[in-house]
Amino acid sequence: MAQHEMSHSAKLIILLVIFFEARFFGEVFAGDGKTEKFIKEYNYPVETHHYETDDGYILTAHRIPHGLSKEKPKRVALMVHGMGGSGENYITIGPPDALGFYLADKGYDVWLFNARGSMNSRKHRSLNPNTERKKFWNFSWHEIGTYDLPATINYILNVTGADGIFYVGHSQGTTTLFVLLSEVPEMNDKIKAAALLAPSASLHHTQSPLLILATRFLELGQKLLPMLNWYEMLMPNGNELLNRIVVPLCSPKAMHDICMDFLYVIAGTESGLVNKTLLPIMLQFTPSGFAVKQMFHYAQVIKTGDFKQFDYGPKKNLKMYNDTKPPLYKFPNMKVPLALFYAIEDPYSNPTMVEELRGKLPNIVLDYQVPVPKFNHLDYILAYNVKEFINDRVLEVFDRF
Repeated sequence: MAQHEMSHSAKLIILLVIFFEARFFGEVFAGDGKTEKFIKEYNYPVETHHYETDDGYILTAHRIPHGLSKEKPKRVALMVHGMGGSGENYITIGPPDALGFYLADKGYDVWLFNARGSMNSRKHRSLNPNTERKKFWNFSWHEIGTYDLPATINYILNVTGADGIFYVGHSQGTTTLFVLLSEVPEMNDKIKAAALLAPSASLHHTQSPLLILATRFLELGQKLLPMLNWYEMLMPNGNELLNRIVVPLCSPKAMHDICMDFLYVIAGTESGLVNKTLLPIMLQFTPSGFAVKQMFHYAQVIKTGDFKQFDYGPKKNLKMYNDTKPPLYKFPNMKVPLALFYAIEDPYSNPTMVEELRGKLPNIVLDYQVPVPKFNHLDYILAYNVKEFINDRVLEVFDRF
C-alpha cells in the first residue's frame, strides 16, 4: 500500500514538474487548425466560430453541422469538456463511436465548446495570457459557468435559430452546468435536457490523488504560487517545446503503457478500455490549459464539503459577497432534466459522491451507474465500448425531450 502511494506521489511530482517547465519555456500555440483537420479527415463538415463573453474572453467553438448523411439536423447539441480538456475530447476516438460524431450522425448539429484558457480559447479583448497572467487567469469554473456558457448558448441559438439546446458535460463540464443553472436560472429554459458524464459537485469523498494533493496543500499553494507568478496550469500540448517531446516520446508502442500510466494517476484505475494506439492523438489535444484557480476552487469544495462560490477569505468575501462566507450554489434552481452517468472506479464521481448529489437535484431523469468493472474518469469519452454504455443511453434520454 505504501509503495502504491509513493508511486502515485512520484508520478504527480513528475506531472507538476512538467507543468512548471511549461510555465517558463516556450510560447503557447493555439488555433493551428488541428481540430478542423482532424474532423475533415473523416469527411465530416466543420465550422470554426469565435465569440466574446461579457467579461472580454474570446472563445472558439467547433461546429459539426451535420453527419455523413448530410441531412439537415433537427436538434442542437453542446458538448462541454472537463478541466484540462477541450472540445476535441468528444471526437478523439473518431467515428462512428466518438460522441461528437455519433450525435452528428444521429441528426444533431454538434457544437464542441472550448472554455476560457483552453488551447483554442486563449484570447481576451485586452489581456495577454502570457504577459498579463495575473489578470487573464483570474477565473475558476465559476466564471466558465456564469460567463462562458451563457455566451455560448446564446450564440448557438442565434446562429441556428433553435429554441433550445441539448447539453453534454463531462466532469468539470457538469460542474459548470450546475453553476450556470444556479446563478443564471433563466438559462434553464434554453436547455432541453442534459447528460452529465461524471457529475462533479459533491466531491468531499473524492479518491483523486491530484485533488487530494491540491486540497492538502491548498493554503500553501494559494500563497506560494502567486509569488512565482504561476496562475496557469500550462499543459504539454499548450507548449511547442513539450509538444515536440511528449508526443514523439509516447508514440512508440513500447512507451504506451508507461505514458498511459501517468494518465491513470488522474483518471483512476486502468480499465483496459482505451485503445492505446490513440495516445499520440490524445496528447495533441489533451491535456489543455486551465487556471490554477480552478484547481483551488475544487480543493475548497473538497475541504469543506460545500458546493459554494470561491472563498477569498473573510475580508475579501465581505467585499465580493456582502458576507464573510461565500454563498452556496442553489440546487433548487437546477430544473433542467438531468441524466447522471457515474462509475464505481471513477475517483471524481463514484456512487458515494453521487448519492450526496442525488438528493439535492430536483429533476433527475436517469440515474445510471455504468456496469463495467474499473470504468474510470476518461472512459466516458475514450473507451472502445462507449456506444453501448454511454452514447446510446444519452440518445435515449435526449429523444424523450
